[in-house]
Amino acid sequence: AYWNPAGLAQLRTMEATGMGATMFNDTRYTFFALGLPTEKWGTFALNGTFTTSGEYERATWDMDLDETFSEKESVVSLGWAGNYGRFAYGAAIKSVSQDMGGAKGSSMGVDAGVYYRPHRLLSLGASVQNLVSPKITLIDEEEELVRSVRAGLALRFFKSRLIMSSDLVKTKWMDTSFRTGLEAWLTRSIALRGGWDSEREHMSAGAGFRLNNWQFDYAYVSTDLGAQNIVSATMRFGVPFGVKVDRDRALFSPSGADREVTFNIQTAVRGEIESWRVDIADDYGNLVRTMTGNGAPPEGVSWAGDDEDGRLVADGKYEARVLITDSMGQEWDYATDVEVLG
Repeated sequence: AYWNPAGLAQLRTMEATGMGATMFNDTRYTFFALGLPTEKWGTFALNGTFTTSGEYERATWDMDLDETFSEKESVVSLGWAGNYGRFAYGAAIKSVSQDMGGAKGSSMGVDAGVYYRPHRLLSLGASVQNLVSPKITLIDEEEELVRSVRAGLALRFFKSRLIMSSDLVKTKWMDTSFRTGLEAWLTRSIALRGGWDSEREHMSAGAGFRLNNWQFDYAYVSTDLGAQNIVSATMRFGVPFGVKVDRDRALFSPSGADREVTFNIQTAVRGEIESWRVDIADDYGNLVRTMTGNGAPPEGVSWAGDDEDGRLVADGKYEARVLITDSMGQEWDYATDVEVLG
């Protein structure tokens, strides 16, 4: 929503994010974003960035005035992204406002970007911030926000559990700089991150934690003006992991009245689904039954407690893992437990 509006095309479900940071010199930074993908009309996003600094001492060239003032800035934008196959494009129109000691000004601007994922292991992106540059006049002199151009790539390994991204950034008043970052998901719920900014020679480190539809993130950034601590929370609605499965009963008896269990499958992936598979394993991890199909999975897949040879399995707990493969060859999986008795 902020760096490259074309990236919004990757959203699978509606998301809401809030972020806050306390920076140097009593500067407070707040960010929020709401993304909404649709079936036919692309993906929309609303986001806002707010910065407050102060209190500064007010003075003329030869005396203090025994007064203080603060400085406030805000950027609110409405973004949109569409896609054509593996290529995505997006733009955002934004309102930029500034208030410095009572002198106020505002203006409109436009950001734009593109995104391309030729392979499940590689994605490419480019964006122009302030393609249409906002021009703000506080008192009598107009000031134009500088244009920023960036291009980058991301590499994914181990089924996207390890991601490396790098950007080249060029602005009007700065040489081309290089930024890179690394994210490693140790488990489905815990991530570690690190980053490097060659222009400012700043390092960062952080971690993320997922709990069902929630994700919490923390970053520590070392700067010349001191350390920054950044925290954020994200809520994903619907199916956050691409696929989700639940069962109509936690316990069933293949020889009783309730002779089978039905696994209800929900999916939320961008693009087409090539195939699906349901693997059922016993408590020791031994595979006892596999059910497969091409295309999108049915809403419900039933299991009557039998193995591949049609024999009833032994009593005990079993895990049903649903795995779907999209058109790029990326796999998404989710598991639930069920118990067989009698």
